[in-house]
Amino acid sequence: MSSDSEMFDSGRAWAVAVGAMIAVGISFGVLYTFGAFVSSMATEFNAGLGLTSLMFGITMFLFFGTGAISGRWCDRYGPRPLLAIGGSLFVGGLVAASFTTAIWQSYVVYGLGLGFGGGLYCSPLFSTVATFFVKYRALAQGVAATGSGIGTLLLVPFAKSLIQTEGWRGAFRVLAVISAVCLVVATFLVRRSPVQTQANSKNHVGLVTKTPEFKILCGSSALMSTALMAAFAFVIRFAEEDGISSNRAALLISAIGGSSILGRLLLTSFAGRLGAVRLLQLSFAAQPVAYLVWMFANGKYWLLMIFALLLGVTYGGYVALMGAVAAHYFGMIGIGSVMGYIFLFSGVGSLIGPPLAGFLTDMASTRFVPLGVIFIMSLMGALILARGSRDPVNFEADEPKNNVVGLTERQPIVFTLEPA
Repeated sequence: MSSDSEMFDSGRAWAVAVGAMIAVGISFGVLYTFGAFVSSMATEFNAGLGLTSLMFGITMFLFFGTGAISGRWCDRYGPRPLLAIGGSLFVGGLVAASFTTAIWQSYVVYGLGLGFGGGLYCSPLFSTVATFFVKYRALAQGVAATGSGIGTLLLVPFAKSLIQTEGWRGAFRVLAVISAVCLVVATFLVRRSPVQTQANSKNHVGLVTKTPEFKILCGSSALMSTALMAAFAFVIRFAEEDGISSNRAALLISAIGGSSILGRLLLTSFAGRLGAVRLLQLSFAAQPVAYLVWMFANGKYWLLMIFALLLGVTYGGYVALMGAVAAHYFGMIGIGSVMGYIFLFSGVGSLIGPPLAGFLTDMASTRFVPLGVIFIMSLMGALILARGSRDPVNFEADEPKNNVVGLTERQPIVFTLEPA
């Protein structure tokens, strides 16, 4: 049997990356189909858009928030048990949601199943992939990260077509079968990391959470996610209200997912020249522009597509760059815990955004109200992030050093958890 050192950058390591891509792709792809379901569920449950979209907010909060604890469980038990348990919850949540008779039941089964279940394995899979590679780490992370974009690109229009032929309950069941197959394949491909973190990161993480840079990353991520998840929840609904066909409306979400892949590849290729912090700031600054285009599209499909493509590219930049920025600021010690906390704040924004936009849509006589709030949230996030320093944080010289095999203290690494 090969030694641990022989696993780095090997064929077995690439199998882990592909397994992560499959699991991440099916998870994000299914989660982002919610915009295709919201109208049908709101009508059947007579719940209104606000209460129905709260289901999505709860799910995404649990999905991102679970990353704050699942990383430590992965260090202890490895990714396979988390993927097996989380995948079972994910599939079970879809099946159970198809039998609900009241919206509050969907909060429980869909939220816990897809949110907590998916959160158990998605964040740890990215950190697991990173530890299998030294020479090709950035490329491997990119392979894993493209899963979310591919899943969104393929599954959203597929789900919309399923709803038209099978109803929303039947669509959930078909997605459950597809998810089960993909997650079983992913479970066979992934394995425990060949390296173990020996450094005691608790003290370092405590120092990180007190820095202005950490607070800036958390605050801007929360505001960005508030706007982004509201967009995912309502772009299809709003387009249909403007007279755009269901299939063409669903393609807008696919365009966000597809262009997010381009954003990851394009922006990370410039990271060495311009710096990850500057590129992340540019990504955040461009998102309010995208929402302005959405506000004034007025049913023009080509403008809606420009909005989707611009949002996808800049959102993909956030996904690809946030981990590199965190590593640049704080080093590699305890980076999994640090990223878990940052994405917990993204989860808070994800909890607020969809129901906020839904309630505003239910109450307001014009769509400019919810779209204006989305724009303001995004703009505030961009302004907060613009205040961030471009220099690494200086910690005490006697702080514990990182001794993970293949990782250096300031080596950039991409940990990805989408918010495709």
